[in-house]
Amino acid sequence: MSGEVDGLYAASGPDDPPPDGPQNAPPPPLPLDRLRELVDLVKESGPEDVGWELGVHVEGMEEAVKEFSVRVQALEQENRQLQDRLTRGHEQYEQLRESMNELLNLHQLSETISTSFRIEDILDSLMDLSDRFVPYETCGVFSLDEEGNKPEVEASRGQDVPALQVRVRSHWEDGIIDWVMRERRPVVIDDIDALSSEAVQPRCFVMIPLIVGGKNVGIFILHCAREKDDFTLGEIQLLDVLANQTAAAVSNSRHYSDLESTHDQLVESQQQLLISAKQAAIGELAGGVAHEVNNPLQIILSRVQLMIAQNTDCEPVTKGLKLIENNVRRISKIIRALLGFAGHNKADAEWTRFDLNQAIQQAIALVKHQLDAQAIEIDIDIPDDLPALLGNIGELEQVFINLMLNAQNAMPKGGDLRIIARVDGEEIELRFSDSGTGVLPEHQDRLFEPFFTTRGDEGGTGLGLAVSYSIVEVHKGTLSISSASEQGATFIIRLPVPSPGLETSASDANLRHSIPSPLARAVSAQGDSADVRGEQASNRDESIHIDG
Repeated sequence: MSGEVDGLYAASGPDDPPPDGPQNAPPPPLPLDRLRELVDLVKESGPEDVGWELGVHVEGMEEAVKEFSVRVQALEQENRQLQDRLTRGHEQYEQLRESMNELLNLHQLSETISTSFRIEDILDSLMDLSDRFVPYETCGVFSLDEEGNKPEVEASRGQDVPALQVRVRSHWEDGIIDWVMRERRPVVIDDIDALSSEAVQPRCFVMIPLIVGGKNVGIFILHCAREKDDFTLGEIQLLDVLANQTAAAVSNSRHYSDLESTHDQLVESQQQLLISAKQAAIGELAGGVAHEVNNPLQIILSRVQLMIAQNTDCEPVTKGLKLIENNVRRISKIIRALLGFAGHNKADAEWTRFDLNQAIQQAIALVKHQLDAQAIEIDIDIPDDLPALLGNIGELEQVFINLMLNAQNAMPKGGDLRIIARVDGEEIELRFSDSGTGVLPEHQDRLFEPFFTTRGDEGGTGLGLAVSYSIVEVHKGTLSISSASEQGATFIIRLPVPSPGLETSASDANLRHSIPSPLARAVSAQGDSADVRGEQASNRDESIHIDG
């Protein structure tokens, strides 16, 4: 039997491992055909019962091998199915992770959009997030207007931004950008310059139109170091979502800025209307005061002067009478200031063209000694080529003097006064900036109201800034303040630049520009008549004094 056993192993083939081979080696295939041959030999040459028994065992072994083979095949099939499921699960996991990353980045962009109205922050967020999904060398956001002008860069980033701008202008001139905007979808095109050079890595441009409310507002362009066909549909769609979400946010930001600007203009207009209404009310009051108070004051002043002349030898009486005279004169001064506040802009005021620099210098000459005495340095920054203004130079010099004296009062221990003028569009902006104590926020809204003053104990009447405001308003300008407590104050005058040839004569200019304010219209008639009546009363009192 040993030879038969040796033959059994020899039938396994020369390449099969020996029985004592490595344990991890696969078992050799069973030679069932050879076993049947040996069983037949045993049956012929050996005992009959032994041959029969061997035949039964071989048949059982054959059935077991078939069953085992079926099970192995089933296990292999199940293993392949599990492997396929594992592969699909891994792919789904990767897709889910990518989707989560996309959602997180979209959420980050949404947070940036919802928490910031600064266009710069929104565009920076777009460029940051785009680089996470599609790495680029250079990118830029360009705006387009409805008139079809060339794209204007709003934000850019990368290795060579100027080169990108040159290429974008070239694409615009070639009509490529116009074609992309008409397609209204992202487009990837080859970089022709990179294709023409074999030594340069292939590059391409990704162009994404920015659409808001059905209108093309701009384009987002990325210059990437990869071939055009390497982009997936998901990458392009994600860039499209990011870009158009950003475009909507930029549009909302601009609408918000416009709304905020409109609100500020509305608040300013309401304040100006409120001041005008208060000035109109003060004008009516001024007319009544001029009519009812001025005549008695002149009589009182005349009688007091007569009594002083008659009692020169009695010092206590003279002293008391002079005290009365001084206070009557103070009341008269307030009334005259009130009448001047109401009637400074009458229709007969002379309007001419004048040089702003010269007018400032004349105003400074009148108050320079006061400013020097208080150690206040004046710094003037006014270009020589400013256009001429049209108006009443005397009244505007009064405004300049009022603002300089106001700065003097704010700097009792000395300081700096800076006067700056610049052309801003169709207006000239004139700034008076001091280094004084500033104006409290709660006082700024009332600063131009008549009789509002923070220097009541020092003799302030509260009419200087109100007069200045009214004068500037009549000249079709604005007067405002910018101040913080203990940080100085800046008064800002904006006056319109007249068109060339506007002034044909002084009378024409008066008709066009000298429009009485509500305050002046309310007071002009009564104020003039009150002045006349005051003079008549004074003359009558003088005759009484002579007769007395």
